[in-house]
Amino acid sequence: MTKSDTPQFIAPDAYPQMLGRQESQRALKVLASQRTAELAARAMHASIAPMRAAILGYVEELEAAGTDMTGVHAKVHERVHDIRCFAETAGLVTTGRIADILCRYMDDMERVGKPVDGHIVTLHVAAIARAARAEDGDAAMGDVVAAELAALVSRRLAGR
Repeated sequence: MTKSDTPQFIAPDAYPQMLGRQESQRALKVLASQRTAELAARAMHASIAPMRAAILGYVEELEAAGTDMTGVHAKVHERVHDIRCFAETAGLVTTGRIADILCRYMDDMERVGKPVDGHIVTLHVAAIARAARAEDGDAAMGDVVAAELAALVSRRLAGR
């Protein structure tokens, strides 16, 4: 390792200030203002339709992957993770819950060194697709489906 490869540590107080005291106080007031909250709410609302469209695209990719877990495991996990992260923001709470259950299942199976069950993945993908395509679906039914899938995953992880 040469001298130029040696990392240099910079003390936190050595960084130049991005904003002075007055500018930072003004910025905090702007961020805490009702107008900023309204603009943020409008921006969030405007993002719902594009996010739903993206999630439906991810769902189509999941469905196209099928149940062959040998070559698509990473792709399925990646897409399910994306859905889990964005679904609730897009108003698809049940979709996000089911994707979260599948993500955790796949992570847990990898952690314990067992292969994922294609049937369990297929059930989750079908439930994710149905929930994502439901307009303003029955939240109670979505809760039941998510609970049953979570119970199925728990039994599988317990080895039953």
